[in-house]
Amino acid sequence: MTRRILLFTTLTLCAFAALAAQYEKTRKQVEASMLVTGELVVVPDGTVKSYKIDRAEALPPEARALLAEVVPSWELKVANADGSPLQSPAAVKMSVQLLARPISGVDDQLRVTMQDTAFWDPNVPVPVNVKGKLTPPKYPPFAARSGVSGIVYVVLRLNPDGTVAETHVERVDMTVLGDAKTLRKFSKVLTEAAVDGSKQWAFNIAPAQLTKPEPVAVRVPIAFELGDRNLTPKAEYGRWRAYVPGPYAPIPWQKRTADGGNVESGIGAMVPGQIYSTDSPIKLRGSPAGT
Repeated sequence: MTRRILLFTTLTLCAFAALAAQYEKTRKQVEASMLVTGELVVVPDGTVKSYKIDRAEALPPEARALLAEVVPSWELKVANADGSPLQSPAAVKMSVQLLARPISGVDDQLRVTMQDTAFWDPNVPVPVNVKGKLTPPKYPPFAARSGVSGIVYVVLRLNPDGTVAETHVERVDMTVLGDAKTLRKFSKVLTEAAVDGSKQWAFNIAPAQLTKPEPVAVRVPIAFELGDRNLTPKAEYGRWRAYVPGPYAPIPWQKRTADGGNVESGIGAMVPGQIYSTDSPIKLRGSPAGT
């Protein structure tokens, strides 16, 4: 279940404008990402009764078509807040990462697929929330002057009083193109800024969380994005951006499952600036592509 689109016609990659003069050299490496949000209504057996995409009219046709084809076939693992099975349909918030990748052996086209999903129940009390405001870390001046952007996925292990005891960066996804050496350098710059900024945060922890044997931890994606000066943040929604995912680093204090677990799944679909559990109670059964 994928969609094909032309590289520089039906797919508008605003972040790739500088590639035009180097097209023959770079076209096989072009990769793009789009984050889409919405809501599902899930019935007790986990199947999707209905869904709604936020601002669907802002999405390109190929993205809307792929979502319409795949989302109704999803099955979720979902329960009530106390762990009991659902007895009636429930609304679940979702975010989906779409990827556009080159098609091997086919020039000038990209294949659009679903990469990651993230889900949360808006009606369930959040076990960990921020004290005051989640102030974004300062954009490193060197990165800003160089036009570099990216998303740093930070995991924070918390002290009982809600202050940050330890930080861990799971992954850094760059949202500009460049050679490997340059991207590694700026990935480090963004990582240091994200870690330094997140250490200043503090959280409120529900008492029940403090009684659990494992450390209390949260995941927060931090975006360093310059954006298009001609666009408002609202207008950025539904636009493709460059995508260069970094290597995944497992959380050092988290136990892996017997089979290794797919702990990386879902990271790319998380909305920057939002607080997530490191073990979401709502999960997708099977692949985001519906296979």
